[in-house]
Amino acid sequence: MKCEEVVKSLKILYVEDEDEIRELMQDVLAEDFTLFETAKDGQEGLAKFIDGHFDCVITDIQMPGMDGLELAAKIKKIKNVPVILLTAYSEKERLFKAIDVGVSKYLIKPFTPEKLLDVLCEIFKQEDLIHFGQDLFYHKSKGEIKRGEEMSKLTKKEKILLDLLLESPDRIVSLEEIQQAVWPGGDFSQNALRTLVKRLRKKTDKDLIENYSGLGYKINLAKS
Repeated sequence: MKCEEVVKSLKILYVEDEDEIRELMQDVLAEDFTLFETAKDGQEGLAKFIDGHFDCVITDIQMPGMDGLELAAKIKKIKNVPVILLTAYSEKERLFKAIDVGVSKYLIKPFTPEKLLDVLCEIFKQEDLIHFGQDLFYHKSKGEIKRGEEMSKLTKKEKILLDLLLESPDRIVSLEEIQQAVWPGGDFSQNALRTLVKRLRKKTDKDLIENYSGLGYKINLAKS
């Protein structure tokens, strides 16, 4: 998956108290993402995060009132999204605190927009974001399907089946393989499998999973 595709799908919250820098980043980066929202301080950033569905938060560390570390800690308690910390500091104490909070990455100011995009690509490629076509993405590590603004959480069986099919995209995965992976306890039935596939297609795409009668199923990335 290309870096541009990874980045284009993201909804970013950018928190910066310096008006000139915040407005510059808005002008330069807004078109690179599905959404690029800004906030002028930690309090506004937290409020926008609570109201929105952001994939990543980028925040300055030194801000009046709630600083970037405090904001990151509060965000992580709400939802475990990547947080990138912007700092003009290189003191070890601050960086250790960032690690404790769970910050994904830090950037030393000044930095270029290109550098920020590179960091986002690095983070989200590690996050196992799989593009199924158009605005449909699978966040493998979280077991979530993202279609535009909508998010769907996969059940345990749905995730096991989808991951199994993705492991072998060029072949039909047999009914026996599916039974062993998804129903290891032996309570497998054809009706249960058809129902599971139907639910998975509804959360993803009707053409994503192809049925080969009597043989098994195959993921069809070309049609998605």
